[in-house]
Amino acid sequence: MTTHAEETRIAAAQLDHPWDERAVDWPDLTPSSVVVEVGGYKGRWALQIAERYAPRLYVFEPQPWAAQACREVLGERAFIMDLALGTTTGLLVMNEWNTDGCSFVRAPRVDHQGFGTVREVGTVFAELGLTHIDLMLMNIEGYEYRLIPHMLDQGVLPDRLMVQFHPFADPSGMQQAAIYEGLAELGYRIAWTYGVVLTAWEHVA
Repeated sequence: MTTHAEETRIAAAQLDHPWDERAVDWPDLTPSSVVVEVGGYKGRWALQIAERYAPRLYVFEPQPWAAQACREVLGERAFIMDLALGTTTGLLVMNEWNTDGCSFVRAPRVDHQGFGTVREVGTVFAELGLTHIDLMLMNIEGYEYRLIPHMLDQGVLPDRLMVQFHPFADPSGMQQAAIYEGLAELGYRIAWTYGVVLTAWEHVA
């Protein structure tokens, strides 16, 4: 039976879509660069980044089994925490538990619920001594509409930010538009975009 770590290694060897290639194409990263993945799942992207650039890599994943898969596949190449970065600190219900769609904001399904540990992003970064982030990838199943505005308010401004948006949590698109406006006001510009699938910003101010 294939383990989660083996599945991740197989997946990491494949770049199925143009956005997969863009997501790992950051040739100026070095071993001194700081890279953060928010919502690491089983570590596919983190493994690709580790193998290409060997940066200082931090992965946050609230599902304990998925965080363990990250540890198995990445070893000492990343600092992995089995928690979510959030706007507050606590233990919150997550729906679609044990899947890659696990989310704090999806509609409840009692037979697919678990609890994820959340810690306020600024507090966690202060404890880790992260004052500068070269690259951040965020894929957190709808919670991005809460976390990104909070990060901007707290002055957590990665040099480059990649986000997968989840329209189920923002049917009108108003929250996404507000995030675009907030990023622009703080000196970000879009580096490239595949729409809600994946968009990358650069902080140029």
